[in-house]
Amino acid sequence: GGAYASAIRLGTPNIAGPLNDSQNDNIRIANNRVLANGGTNLAGAIGIFSGTEGYEVANNDICGNFSAEYGGGISHYGLSPNGSIHHNRVYFNRSYDEGGGIFIAGELPADPNLLTPGAGPVNIYNNLIQNNLANDDGGGLRFLMAGNFQYNVYNNIIVNNISTHEGGGVSLNDAPNVRFFNNTVMKNITT
Repeated sequence: GGAYASAIRLGTPNIAGPLNDSQNDNIRIANNRVLANGGTNLAGAIGIFSGTEGYEVANNDICGNFSAEYGGGISHYGLSPNGSIHHNRVYFNRSYDEGGGIFIAGELPADPNLLTPGAGPVNIYNNLIQNNLANDDGGGLRFLMAGNFQYNVYNNIIVNNISTHEGGGVSLNDAPNVRFFNNTVMKNITT
């Protein structure tokens, strides 16, 4: 178990000013089994926080992880442009709040009168996102305050996920430029 991510954590969220950019650029997380980890906030297994530019999460088996907040499997929280999440099997993960499997979100600004800077463009493709549970929105995949960046979501299988609020398979809020194509989305449930 751990804070902000229990298995793999890149950066630290919610740091004001120039230190918000963690300078974790061009990191590749690949060919791992990330199993049965538990996080107290923002990420269950893999936490990708502001300043992780050009990251790649590929060919991983991400199973049975839990977050007491967002992103049971993978949580991209904050501005980290040009990331890619592909060829992973993301299954049986759970979040107590949003994004049971994969969570993509902009960081909340310290000043409530400002908008979030968003998450930065991300490509999510060729993943199996299966049997994940969110106790709020987005059982399989959740976009929240991601901003007006281009997000490409394609060639994924998103099946048998559950949310207890909205979007059993996929849920989008404040993400106006998502290109969602060639995906199989079936047998997802929302209560």
